[in-house]
Amino acid sequence: MSTHIESHDQVRFCKYCRSDRIGKKGVRRNKSGDVQLYKCYRCKRVFSANFGFRYRQHSPDIVSEAMHLYYSGMSSYAIADLFETRGVDVDDSTVRRWADRYAKVAHLFTDSVTPDVGKWYRGDEVWVKVDGKKHYLFATMDDDTRYWIAGELADSKDKHDADNIFRMTKQHTGKAPTVFISDKLPAYQKAARKIFGNGTYHKADAGLRSKRKGPNGGSSGNYHPSNNKMERLNGTIRDREKTFRGLRSPHTPVFDGMRVHYNHCRKHDSLGKTPAEAAGISTEGRNKWKTIIQNSSLYLIATDQRVAPL
Repeated sequence: MSTHIESHDQVRFCKYCRSDRIGKKGVRRNKSGDVQLYKCYRCKRVFSANFGFRYRQHSPDIVSEAMHLYYSGMSSYAIADLFETRGVDVDDSTVRRWADRYAKVAHLFTDSVTPDVGKWYRGDEVWVKVDGKKHYLFATMDDDTRYWIAGELADSKDKHDADNIFRMTKQHTGKAPTVFISDKLPAYQKAARKIFGNGTYHKADAGLRSKRKGPNGGSSGNYHPSNNKMERLNGTIRDREKTFRGLRSPHTPVFDGMRVHYNHCRKHDSLGKTPAEAAGISTEGRNKWKTIIQNSSLYLIATDQRVAPL
């Protein structure tokens, strides 16, 4: 099974009714240049060529590049400074609004695409600071493709109910894993039985006994995590979280944006491709964020969804 997410730089159909009976209908002028308008001869509606970037003062290339830089780990201040050297006036607060706004729509679209994942999943949690308080980001990942399947922010580690993230995991992949690997957190054990069912073997001991000698000459008995694939993802999350200083709300869409970027826009070192590509999802064009935003806009129209502006 494979899915191809195509670029819409060339307008080939009406974004409302998907008819190919369209024609040019003048231009709209804004600060970033002229935007071509089209008219659909089937539904009689007029629409612009920049799917997903309507009424933006800056070009789609500037907006999507800012998204890529931000979720790659560059601060909004550094991005604004970089654009200033190019003669592009972008405020750092504008960059943050773009990051939030497009993360909200992008993850809705990417979660609608089913990845071709394996039979082993992994789960873990990493602490992050939101609104000055410690929270925990729970995440699940496919063992074969390193695809970050689902994420959920919680204000507690030991008391968190993992039912919801496991439910999202099963819904996104369309199946329960054969084996689920995690630490011994009780929340994982309970949720795995409840959501994945008896057909999933939960490997709850994710540690290997240390070979280092203890004080009496025997094994030290310490455990070190063998869930190293998941730890790699956790390290990426922590590195990015340092850039997003001052996260103010547990409902921030930034972590959804991180997941979109990790899966679809960034090559994984050990894979040589993005996790999405390893899972059979290819995204057309060099600027992956631009293509994803274009398709996210069309997805919202097709499913009649609305996302409140930030």
